[in-house]
Amino acid sequence: MLVGLVVAFGVGILAQVPLTWGHPVYGRFLGTFVVALFAARLKVSLPRLTGSMSVNLPIILLALSELSLAEALLITGASTLVQCFWSENSQQKPIKTMFNVGVTLIAAQAAWFTMQATAPNSGLGLSLGALAYLLVNTIPVAAIIALTESGRWFATWRHILQLTFPYFVLAAGVAGLAKLTTHAFAWYIPLLILPLMFLVQRSFTLYFQILRNHTGQQGAYAMAAGAGRS
Repeated sequence: MLVGLVVAFGVGILAQVPLTWGHPVYGRFLGTFVVALFAARLKVSLPRLTGSMSVNLPIILLALSELSLAEALLITGASTLVQCFWSENSQQKPIKTMFNVGVTLIAAQAAWFTMQATAPNSGLGLSLGALAYLLVNTIPVAAIIALTESGRWFATWRHILQLTFPYFVLAAGVAGLAKLTTHAFAWYIPLLILPLMFLVQRSFTLYFQILRNHTGQQGAYAMAAGAGRS
């Protein structure tokens, strides 16, 4: 039932893309779209979770802040699919991919609503949007892990939060810095983010490898952008 609800909400959110497409600046949209796809391939395996963390969140946050909602949702969904298709698990089930995409779309929609309702086009709005993305991203994932692995929901969520919260803070900071210089460099900004996120991916890889040497691996369900995937 939980997976079905997530998928249904994700489909409903994605359905609004053609209805609210408008007249995008295609250079900026395509530049952000392509960089988000490349960033989705930069993944970090999480300790104690048979999944990975993608480093495309700053691109998603920047898209939610600078582009239209329809453009940002399309970028979010496409980059999530790229991460799923290149999963470490070659036997990735379609239902897990649908769950992944649904979670990220719901999280992106929640982040956009938060930005618009608080302080749009500001650093505060971006920070609050990142917080909303974090909560909506991790809560349903912790619930599905607890249900499928017979674990405790809060303990699972706390473990996910401990692993990913520093990355969400970093992603919000990177997106905020990129936003400050958007007017000077237009759509070229995402191209500048990509090398930085490559360094972030390498740093988290080394950090999680140290943790993995002290903990065992355990099964987990897929998680959305900025969190792990099975």
